[in-house]
Amino acid sequence: VFLIDIDRFTELEERIGHSAADSVLLAISRRISRIMRPLDTLARVTGDQFAVILASEQAASKIAETAEQIRKALKAPFNFGDRDLTLSASIGVTIYDSNPAGAADVLRDAELAMYYAKRLGGDRIEAYRASARSIAAYNRASEEDLERGMKQGELHVQFQPVTDIQTGQIVGTEALMRWNHPTRGAVNPDEFVPLAERSGQIEKLGRLAFEQSAAQARDWMTTLGLPEDFFISVNLSPTQLATETLLNDMRSLVSQNKELARHLKLEITESQVMSNPEHSAYMLQALRSLGLGLALDDFGTGHSSMSYLHRFPFDTIKIPANFVTMSEGNGFSHTQAPIIKAIVALAADLDMMVIAEGVETQEEVERLRQLNCRYAQGFAFGAAMTGAEFGRKLAVQLGR
Repeated sequence: VFLIDIDRFTELEERIGHSAADSVLLAISRRISRIMRPLDTLARVTGDQFAVILASEQAASKIAETAEQIRKALKAPFNFGDRDLTLSASIGVTIYDSNPAGAADVLRDAELAMYYAKRLGGDRIEAYRASARSIAAYNRASEEDLERGMKQGELHVQFQPVTDIQTGQIVGTEALMRWNHPTRGAVNPDEFVPLAERSGQIEKLGRLAFEQSAAQARDWMTTLGLPEDFFISVNLSPTQLATETLLNDMRSLVSQNKELARHLKLEITESQVMSNPEHSAYMLQALRSLGLGLALDDFGTGHSSMSYLHRFPFDTIKIPANFVTMSEGNGFSHTQAPIIKAIVALAADLDMMVIAEGVETQEEVERLRQLNCRYAQGFAFGAAMTGAEFGRKLAVQLGR
């Protein structure tokens, strides 16, 4: 028995709408059914989950081969109107060996294996094993733990400086979420951010980051008197950009303190924007009209067309770390410098700020200076720090 779950299907449905998503599900079922033989059974069991009873194969190698055929079939792009959609699936496999067991037990075992595949990143096949029961329990406990951590105030933003390379002055900061767990200590964002995405808690986590950043901005405005162009940038999750809730939250925030908007910048990745360009343009224009700054994160790594760039009201482009990091002893590769140079020139023509991310060495700082990239962030200028620590650095710079 196979249980097949389409990875991130909810996000796709939000982008293309319910009726279009139904068409995709129909195409998925056709692809799977083409692999089945007359003895086999295919069923859709919930929204984006399919189950297979594979009666045509007995050998473990053949069962594994069939599962891999399904995985590859679903990985091939689906042509949808004028664009291609690429999907992946998590597949759980269990073997019914004639021991007394009900249908629900067999399906549950396949489901546990499928969740294990999800936990390992999706787009993979996992076979049921007894330990999968405890893994499923661990997944639920982690989600509950994250929920508890947010309520108990264990998650808080820290601030990484954005520095003017020419003057050495701090001009802004990026707010980065951190989790200080009571028993585990510091939990890596690479662990809890994907957990929040899988469990549907990412919107709540994003809102928490923004509320804490706004509160810190208000505090610094009162105690330090922030320079007019100083900014705190906050990352938006894909679900936040897709809903009207964000817009209502921002309107409420700005109405309470109109001066606050100029110090806040929202960071959106290129792939987020291009997943639904029309809706993104509407949302970004509305946010911009409230006086908020907008940064395009990971520029050059997504699927955007340059012709779309003028439609979105960004004031900042962020160059991702993989364009900036030098190989040891060899400096920039033959492609890195021209790419950075082109982005800087493009931004200058569009009157946009450019920030290089992931800058770790003085050599990288010097090279960016030569390429006229004025602003940067990374360990070369300091790691993320608490609001109190950052405030002290800022106070010294401002002579307070």
